[in-house]
Amino acid sequence: MEQPELVGRWQARLDGMAEPVLLELGPHPEWDGTVKGRIQWPGFTSVVVGDVHQGRLTMEESRDGTRVSGNWSGDVVEGSCAREIRGEWTDEADRPYTFTLRKQALSRP
Repeated sequence: MEQPELVGRWQARLDGMAEPVLLELGPHPEWDGTVKGRIQWPGFTSVVVGDVHQGRLTMEESRDGTRVSGNWSGDVVEGSCAREIRGEWTDEADRPYTFTLRKQALSRP
């Protein structure tokens, strides 16, 4: 998996959280090979920047655009055609939550 497969809409399910989180990722405007986008949490939106290196996803999240408010780290699930990533999200207090990210199909008009 590389940056082009990471671009798009994703839904994240985090253990212990009732509602899914939605991510919209696009190519980063300044850094080749990375993504930048937003995460829609229930009640607020965060900015996220990250990349995939050798099948390993790493992303930093920020609620205010300055300070890191969360970190995403995970691996592409073998056999998922780069459409599923599992790993761990840690919040500002370094509390870990297991997540599963699944790529969402684009709706066609």
